[in-house]
Amino acid sequence: MQIGGLGTNSTATLGGTSQIQKSAKKTVENAMTDRFVEQIKEMARKDAQTGVYMSNKFAQMRQAYKTRYVSPNRSGLQGQVMSFMQRAAMGGNRGNFLMRLLGGYSMKASLGIHSQYNTAEVFAPNGELVGAYTCGGQWVKFPTEAESQFLGDTNLVYLEAYRAARAEMKSAAQGQAPADTATVDIRA
Repeated sequence: MQIGGLGTNSTATLGGTSQIQKSAKKTVENAMTDRFVEQIKEMARKDAQTGVYMSNKFAQMRQAYKTRYVSPNRSGLQGQVMSFMQRAAMGGNRGNFLMRLLGGYSMKASLGIHSQYNTAEVFAPNGELVGAYTCGGQWVKFPTEAESQFLGDTNLVYLEAYRAARAEMKSAAQGQAPADTATVDIRA
């Protein structure tokens, strides 16, 4: 979902690549450093040795990296939204508001008679919806195109490394005689 009218780039065109997709691709390319790719491969090899596909350790490492290098600062945005909502409620403001947040993000808020009916949507500078505050008082995160692409790319790197490690292990196991087999040397 995108919001227009706030100086955001245009949405996807038929047969073309949107600015969001181009931006996502560049963000992911910058995040997928050689060092990080090697970390993924090493974790895949270790997981292959233990027979666990995508261990919790890998998932945690990837999530931390994604949060640091790919994801928007949702907690900062959430703080800005909550601060605005509280000030508006104390001031008795009602209606629909469109405003800029720090870092080029924007917010579309609807404030009702009772604070329990207040809602807000937060958009990235490129127009992507990144989070929302619901009338139930919950903060909902929406994955960005870059986050989705990052997960897909890391999944692929991990899968290839895991498969290669398993194939290497299988080939090494086939090349060795089983431990309980006796061998006899019959040379003349």
